[in-house]
Amino acid sequence: MRRGVRERAEARRNERVTHLIDFLSVVQEAERVAVDRYHHHLADEQWQARQMQTVDRMWVAQKTIHMLCASEVNAAAHRLAHDVQDVIRNGPGDPGEPQDEKVWAYIRPSRNVFLDVVRDHLK
Repeated sequence: MRRGVRERAEARRNERVTHLIDFLSVVQEAERVAVDRYHHHLADEQWQARQMQTVDRMWVAQKTIHMLCASEVNAAAHRLAHDVQDVIRNGPGDPGEPQDEKVWAYIRPSRNVFLDVVRDHLK
């Protein structure tokens, strides 16, 4: 019986890890969307469609984390998704060059918090 409990717990942990990685992947893609907008000055219809798809996928991934993970992990994922969406919509807030580094600097604090919370949660 203990073995079955351990196996189910490990399967659930693996499922969470998979969804956390999926979330990080879509966040990374969303970062590239922001860099394309503010560093490469893209804003055409193709970019807009990509931006909408990526942001939608990011929020679906975040909601999956909400369903499967501890509230601390969810809160960190929500903050990161919000910051990524904000930088896509409004830019990094610093008009200086290079904009790619400004986008990453804007997102870095919430990304680091998310990674730290996940690391602690998975121990």
